[in-house]
Amino acid sequence: MEPEDTIDYNIRKTWFNITKMYNRTATDYMASTSLAMIVLNIDMIEGTPSTQLGPNMGMESTSLSRSLNKLEKSGYITRKPDPKDKRKSIIHLTKSGLAGREVAKEIVLDFNNKVFSHFNKSEMDTFFNILKKINHIINNEK
Repeated sequence: MEPEDTIDYNIRKTWFNITKMYNRTATDYMASTSLAMIVLNIDMIEGTPSTQLGPNMGMESTSLSRSLNKLEKSGYITRKPDPKDKRKSIIHLTKSGLAGREVAKEIVLDFNNKVFSHFNKSEMDTFFNILKKINHIINNEK
């Protein structure tokens, strides 16, 4: 079997190309795709507990911690103590973070619209169903 005939090769290659495409734009704003994805996953009103971000995005805590430090240093986020549990912190977007979130959201929506314009609804439904089944298979193998 050739690498091109494997599922993981095709998913990895596609994700690599998506990341490369996003990083070309992200460097003008936030420095990387992962920083932009973090900003997109923070609740704009309530904030998001830092402990929730990693699992939501599939990031390891050390990578997430470094990324949050970069975002905080750049002025995109602030950390506030969780009123229910002082050991935890809630990540909130600053004005710059909210502006960056809007830019990231527009870029993601633009990419989605480009992809959706090349496929009909049935094809996209099939694509998403296949990805869900692959994730289900992976999660049941643990």
